[in-house]
Amino acid sequence: MVYLERIGNKTEFHGGEDMNQKIILIHRILFSVCVIPLATSLIFYLIKWNQLPDEIGMHFDFEGNFDVVSSKIYGFYPHVIGGLILAGMAGANHLIETKNTGLKITEKGEKLFKAVLILTLDCFTFMWSSYFSFWAYSVSTQSPLNTRLYGRIESVIMVLLLIGVGIQNYICIKYKTEKKYVDSNLMHRLSRLIPWLLTAGGIWAIAESWNRHPSDEELYFNPEYQGLAYFENFNAFGDKRLLLIPQILIIALLVIFEILSAKATKANNNILVSLTDKLKLICGVFFFWWNLLLDTETRIGIVSVGLFGLLCIISIVTYITRKNKIIKKEN
Repeated sequence: MVYLERIGNKTEFHGGEDMNQKIILIHRILFSVCVIPLATSLIFYLIKWNQLPDEIGMHFDFEGNFDVVSSKIYGFYPHVIGGLILAGMAGANHLIETKNTGLKITEKGEKLFKAVLILTLDCFTFMWSSYFSFWAYSVSTQSPLNTRLYGRIESVIMVLLLIGVGIQNYICIKYKTEKKYVDSNLMHRLSRLIPWLLTAGGIWAIAESWNRHPSDEELYFNPEYQGLAYFENFNAFGDKRLLLIPQILIIALLVIFEILSAKATKANNNILVSLTDKLKLICGVFFFWWNLLLDTETRIGIVSVGLFGLLCIISIVTYITRKNKIIKKEN
């Protein structure tokens, strides 16, 4: 990655540099911590294979007790999904290590931002690795899932993620500068990739939970409730095909944003590209979260809806402000 950086009346040339080797070393240690538990759980499951019956408990309710029994071949499920997540995060980490973010920050800020970003992603990776490792262990031993312990781990990691995002925003503000890019940037690519990955994850989640609606065991076997799902926001049961509506909506939104982004890129309209990137990320993250809540028949809170609206408004207002500044300069 090569770019020109404007500082005062000077224009400095910078070549793309890899991340600090110490940060890479720390990252690889942390990533290994994510890989080892999942790999160990796979070995443990293979050791326990002959001791397990043909049908085993596979899925858990909110209290950690088994609520689904399946063939033990499905016991590899947490290892496969966990492995795919680790592979995806490894790919994202490789991009961060080798590419420039494209943010309008100084070279020092660039290095700091990438360091914090990759360590934040390590925390995110560990959250999922620990979840699937707990799941795999419970399946191997046919014991309840320790939801209390995992809940504590998840809470700590969520705090670390928020801190990481806060530090990244601080770096962007403190080291802000002007750059003229010669090549495409990493953030734009990630803004395209992440929403689609989350959407694919949401589709997988609804496919995986489709046959478990309604989740109430007493109602599940009641013929009157077949084909229904519980919508807690409305305190009512409805056709479970309604769960497909937000999935269809997010796909349509992402396609629209992709088209707008492609046209803006051809027109060299960078601020519109930036807007579509932000909206794709916002929609991808929030729709993924909402779809998970709907799949688990949980209420969608007003806070998340309000935050979604606020972030969209901020993004649009920022776009309009930047556009007006450009128009004034041209006039």
